[in-house]
Amino acid sequence: MVMRARRPTLLAILLLVLASSTRGAEPSYPSVSFLVSAKNPVRDVSAGDLRRIFLGEISRWSNGHHIILYVRPSDTPEGRLFLDRLVRMSDIDYSQWWLGAVFRGRAASAPRVIGTHEGMVRAVATTPDAIGFTVTSAAALESGVAIVAVEGRTPSDPRYLVSAR
Repeated sequence: MVMRARRPTLLAILLLVLASSTRGAEPSYPSVSFLVSAKNPVRDVSAGDLRRIFLGEISRWSNGHHIILYVRPSDTPEGRLFLDRLVRMSDIDYSQWWLGAVFRGRAASAPRVIGTHEGMVRAVATTPDAIGFTVTSAAALESGVAIVAVEGRTPSDPRYLVSAR
């Protein structure tokens, strides 16, 4: 009987603790981090140039090397943010853009879709001329990659371009 009396009390305490811990918490907004290999010297890029890179209009780094593009699937939160906030195209329009670019010979190949956060970080870290993106929390403090600022702003900045804020 003593055990039954404690169960509701413990449950009430647990609910109070959970309610008080979430009351003061600020909402979390997903952001997209753009990644390059730690060997790549690029650490900041304009929004316009970043868009042109992911549309294949800029295809070489300043050192003359070809840029290798990696993207996340369009049905992921970061894939949606990338398409909506940076590229400003639907997933179908983006795919058709690349089909046309490859067909017309303006690009050798379309961006490679990387299915997991870990796979994205690994692909970018091991490819010095690559750029890709993933959700900000998955990119934090990973070895072998650097997060590229956009217009001088990092993903933690409230005015960052590719965020759900």
